[in-house]
Amino acid sequence: MTAVSAEPLRPLQTGTQEAGSGTLRSKAYSSLKALILRGSLKPGERLAEADLARRLGVSRTPLREALTRLEQDGLVIGKPHHGYVVIDLDATALLDLLNVREVLDVHAAMEAVRHASNRDLARLRTVMERIERLNERDSRSVQDIAEELELGLRIHEVIAEATGNRYLVETLTRIYERLQLALWLEILWIDKWDNTVEEHRAIVDAVCRRDEAAVVAAAKAHVQTSRDNIRRLAEAKALQMAVRG
Repeated sequence: MTAVSAEPLRPLQTGTQEAGSGTLRSKAYSSLKALILRGSLKPGERLAEADLARRLGVSRTPLREALTRLEQDGLVIGKPHHGYVVIDLDATALLDLLNVREVLDVHAAMEAVRHASNRDLARLRTVMERIERLNERDSRSVQDIAEELELGLRIHEVIAEATGNRYLVETLTRIYERLQLALWLEILWIDKWDNTVEEHRAIVDAVCRRDEAAVVAAAKAHVQTSRDNIRRLAEAKALQMAVRG
């Protein structure tokens, strides 16, 4: 799963043959994705290809391929005669995705309880320890916020991998990618990181104890929090539009 980059964006080098077209495509994709997930490109913002190409230091060909991949990820949408825009908050679509995520997250957690190896459990504990250390900091930078999102997603990724079911891993990865922007907005706008830490701790503890009932309850509660947050974001957006209108 692609993690949110916390490093400053650097212009991509197009004047060398060593990089290769594949590298340029990959860098254009990762750089543009980071701009969206960090909020530098806002939901609903039109993506002018000429401006973005200059900003990223690439030609339009790798940029267009990056935009196509980002549309598949659910982060941008192509509009006829208008080009691409950053995906806006569609509460109904996000809630539908969360409903699917809940079913698969619960199933993955149950399978992890049954089949996770000791190495899988050690990986889970390691990620959780990093989350706990991050939570002990008195203040949070943008880099910390990006790391929070990365580590939170890593918990679920390790659980999915512990099932040994590659199709489940692939499906959940696609869902998490489509939810990444919403997860980022949750962290930035709602900022209930302490609650998120508690929820991840409950999931990890239940998997490590191999407590199936506890992990089902914890996984469901975690997704329910995201549902509540999406509804709050949608209400805030509606209120903002009403004030403007």
